[in-house]
Amino acid sequence: MKFEIQTENDYSIMSLKSERLDSKVAPELKSQFIVLANTSDSGHLILDLGALTFADSSGLGALLLAQRLYRDLDRNLVLCNVPERVHKLLVISQLESAFTIASDVNEGISLAAESGI
Repeated sequence: MKFEIQTENDYSIMSLKSERLDSKVAPELKSQFIVLANTSDSGHLILDLGALTFADSSGLGALLLAQRLYRDLDRNLVLCNVPERVHKLLVISQLESAFTIASDVNEGISLAAESGI
């Protein structure tokens, strides 16, 4: 899976560069989430999904793993630039409320910094 990670003081931005988030790429993404979450200086995670055109249940499972990892570490995970098709999948799966969703990276950074997410 192709992705870029940019780490700042209080947060990291992971930009997915793949068009698909499915069973072929989910295992690698899960591994990356575990590594990043266990890096003490990575802070909150802003996950930029702007390049995605498709996600399936395996992809949603990877996102849920990231959510649990960051929640358990008292950090925030914010999804941003969520494509309409992926957003609809979150709604249909009744998972939209499990995530904090921002329209873009800048809003994601602001939401991650707020307490009580």
